[in-house]
Amino acid sequence: MATKFYFFSGKGGVGKTTTSSATALHLAGQGKKTLIVTTDPASNLADVFDQKIGHDITPIQSVDNLFAMELDPDIATSEYKEKTLGPLRDILPAESLTVIEEQLNSPCTAEMASFDKFTDFLQEGTFDEVIFDTAPTGHTLRLLELPVEWSGVIETASKEGSSGQTCIGPAAALAESKEKFDRAIEAMRDKNTTSFTFVLRPESTSIQETKRSIKELQRLGIESIDLIVNGVFPAEAVDNPLAMKRQQKQKEFLRIIIKTFKTDPKILYLRSSEIGGLTKLKEIGEDLHLRTQRLSDYAFSSGKAKTLKTISSYPKTDSSIVKLLTPDPDYQTRTIFFAGKGGVGKTSVSSATGLWLAEKGYKTLVLTTDPASHLKEVFGQEIHHHPTPHKDVPNLDLAHIDAEKATEEYKEKILSQARKKYDAERLSAIEEELDSPCTEEMATFEKFMDYMSQSEYDIIVFDTAPTGHTLRLLNLPIAWDKQLEIKTLNQEQVTEVDKATKERYDKVIDRLRDPRKTTFSFVMYPETTPIIEAHRAVQELESAGITTTLVVANLVINDSYATNNFWKERRSMQQKHLDDMKKKFSGTIATLDMMPDDLNGINNLREAGYLLYGKE
Repeated sequence: MATKFYFFSGKGGVGKTTTSSATALHLAGQGKKTLIVTTDPASNLADVFDQKIGHDITPIQSVDNLFAMELDPDIATSEYKEKTLGPLRDILPAESLTVIEEQLNSPCTAEMASFDKFTDFLQEGTFDEVIFDTAPTGHTLRLLELPVEWSGVIETASKEGSSGQTCIGPAAALAESKEKFDRAIEAMRDKNTTSFTFVLRPESTSIQETKRSIKELQRLGIESIDLIVNGVFPAEAVDNPLAMKRQQKQKEFLRIIIKTFKTDPKILYLRSSEIGGLTKLKEIGEDLHLRTQRLSDYAFSSGKAKTLKTISSYPKTDSSIVKLLTPDPDYQTRTIFFAGKGGVGKTSVSSATGLWLAEKGYKTLVLTTDPASHLKEVFGQEIHHHPTPHKDVPNLDLAHIDAEKATEEYKEKILSQARKKYDAERLSAIEEELDSPCTEEMATFEKFMDYMSQSEYDIIVFDTAPTGHTLRLLNLPIAWDKQLEIKTLNQEQVTEVDKATKERYDKVIDRLRDPRKTTFSFVMYPETTPIIEAHRAVQELESAGITTTLVVANLVINDSYATNNFWKERRSMQQKHLDDMKKKFSGTIATLDMMPDDLNGINNLREAGYLLYGKE
């Protein structure tokens, strides 16, 4: 029997790892030999199963038929380099081999290596079922597009009259890869072989991201799509104004889900405690696959939500936090990064912070580096590749790094320089290399570097992609700087462009490492998984000389709303984790209470800013 593949995708924080792990456990319990693979560079699979997993296929303890693997980009890169270079060592002359090795030292090889490993599993025949617990949507779509793009690149480079080169080596050496990519594409498009499940929450941004993602999959020829709506409020939780107001909002979004997707998705109710350990995972698996609740089973009728009192008191503004958010008197610009696990509220917190600062009179830019950004929905206006003033708020500009536009700009920049120095043949080869999928990552990185190098704004607030991808972006200046340094030490030809580039990277690295110029903040809700992920990331940043100075605890349940056992249990769980956060993180901690509405629109963002930093 052919292996079946299951993809679990969706916005960060919606429950992909929980639902995919519960499904894997359920299938293994049916006697099917099952493998769950996470493609998320900030994986929590080991935390879910409470055991070490890593880059090798690992049996899950105490569970027959269940195996797991966490795809490690660094190990995948080393494996990929050796797989590419090994067969060539006895064939090519030393100088040619050196050229290919230099190409493979590019940081963008990591992206190629990760997706090459991913496509290995789509040829899998050892397991009955293979489940992919994916990174948040924007990066997952990028991963799924790559087999299509690279297959085309290799085919083009192999044609008569072409250079025969790609940005990571000769096309001839990648012929086997093209066949593998084509098989992977065929497997993903086969409804009998592969299914895609989008996990979403009854929230505006989650619905919009799922809608966009389904369109992208359909563009790739992928049609087998299911939905799970997670985090629906159970009836026993709704006995206070906050819960009633939030449930009313959920019902609005549940109706939108029915109308938008014209389907009857499975639903999972919010638990009063965290989901961890095999017993709770088994319960989730049974809820999904045995005691299946559908949206059509949900009771939409209920009373009107009670009116909430307006908050009349806010925390006193903390001068130590203000110092972390505003420019140092000796420097022109403060850069602020809000990072963290997907779905913890980075966009909401960065937007509220940007508004709070702009209304203090600072010229502020809120910039998102997340390819699946929701800045448009949060501010209620179009967000462009280049900064655009907010329609109603002086001093506040908004922008997102559009990968497609950044790539166009990057290509034109490289080609305009090349036209001054090279003949038509060399220019044609450069154009061919720039058609590589790797170019997009380099272009996005270059745009990030541009913003880090400018001084037009008093403050730039970076709303970042989920943790693993943000760490990669922040490490790229250091990786490229090291590559240029090695080139210098080896006394290779160092051009004036190399010197200028290294000087630029050195300045950006200095800015990232200097707390007087840059503030790193991690956003998390007080639960085990986001705290563990943030703590690991803080340690990784410290190893690169970058200090985290601010932590935001989001979605904190105010004592006044702990009115029944459901909320009392969640509040008690949160309090334990808030105490743990004080021990784990040395930075200042700010808290944001759970609010009755989604943080969309200026009024809600302003209220969030006051709750975080005070009104005065």
